[in-house]
Amino acid sequence: MSTLSNHPWRALDFLALAVALLGWGGNFLAIRYAVLEIPSWTALTIRLCLVGVLLVVFLRNPVPHLKYYLWITLALVPGHFGLLFLASALTTNISAISLFIQLNPAFALLFAWILLRERPGRRRIIGLLMAFSAMIILYYEPNLLGASLALMVATLSAMFMGLYSVLLRSMPRDIRPIDIIGWSAIFGAPMVGLIAYSVEGSPFTTLSNVTSQGYLAVLYSTIVSSIISHGCWAWLCRRHPVAQVVPYSLLVPIVTMSLAAFLFDEQITQQMMFAIAILCTGLLVIARSKR
Repeated sequence: MSTLSNHPWRALDFLALAVALLGWGGNFLAIRYAVLEIPSWTALTIRLCLVGVLLVVFLRNPVPHLKYYLWITLALVPGHFGLLFLASALTTNISAISLFIQLNPAFALLFAWILLRERPGRRRIIGLLMAFSAMIILYYEPNLLGASLALMVATLSAMFMGLYSVLLRSMPRDIRPIDIIGWSAIFGAPMVGLIAYSVEGSPFTTLSNVTSQGYLAVLYSTIVSSIISHGCWAWLCRRHPVAQVVPYSLLVPIVTMSLAAFLFDEQITQQMMFAIAILCTGLLVIARSKR
């Protein structure tokens, strides 16, 4: 078992890391492109259906672990993904959304403390306070004052992602990552589809004027983010200690902000950079701290 997590970092590892970070960083922009043409809950329903169709032949029988899949689905699909798509539809500032989503390790620490009685050490509490302080600074950034609702929705999305991370801890070890991705998509598609129909109307009406760009954005989010990037990340976590891999996820909002500045002409202010520095430092303290 130890041999799986002590490989030296080679060119292929850094290539997998780059694919994961670029895929996730670009995913925020893909979601934004998608929800410009497709209502958020409908866009997510399409994505989940595609993931389910692509992965169903590789999945194991879910019945023995059905309750775990259902709890994971509730936290991950309508909770994290649904609110992420909704937040992207409510604002034009994708960079801010990507930053607020990075709160999920802080929320995971809180839920582990509350639900699993895993008391964090002093350094992790300091990192936790730094992460939430950065969000307060961003919340009052002048360019984001009109996006308060979107930022609150993004914070809730990060909270559900943190809950999802803690729920993973209670799952049996024989459940594979691909089963989690696949079955959460299959079980989540009807849930989100019902929300989409109730809130946004019939998909035959909402999808009538969607261009190829909208569908390509959903396809990117499905294949590149949900399958390829997650696959590369899982592969890295199998080869190296998690403490070595996880801190690299702090680069995701940097990738998103760079792409958003290039494609959407989003401005990166000094206040945003100051908040990013505090956020990344706080999350790095959490990720690198021992119990």
